[in-house]
Amino acid sequence: MSDRLNIRSYHVVVDAPADIVFEFVNDLENLPRWSIHWCKGIRLLDEGAMVTTAQGEVFFSVTGDPDTGVLDWWSGPTKESAQRWPTRVTALPDGRALYQLTALLDDAVPPGVDQWFADELGMIKRLVEEQAVVAWDRSDAA
Repeated sequence: MSDRLNIRSYHVVVDAPADIVFEFVNDLENLPRWSIHWCKGIRLLDEGAMVTTAQGEVFFSVTGDPDTGVLDWWSGPTKESAQRWPTRVTALPDGRALYQLTALLDDAVPPGVDQWFADELGMIKRLVEEQAVVAWDRSDAA
């Protein structure tokens, strides 16, 4: 990584409560479901995961605080060298959730990265909303 930093911010509004979005993103087992461009495979570890990407294998973990909605993504060649990417889930007044992330990229930004993030955040939205509908349907049936 060079000394230059390219900072990009992305967000998505999800039609589900913030705690549901937080739980979904915090669960590394969900990563291959929504990270359709970056995550080609995952091997879960006690303190994170090794993720197979197009560029090779990298360490990835998530640390979070459900009370504040802060979810830090940690990624790098190893756990010790992992860099933080801050993300946050915020409850909106109408019951929906805002999920924001800040990507800290070096000066060699991959072509199409903005579309990749749009696609992957769109997958989070779709999967969480589907999960919320299933939970809602189950509560109606009970």
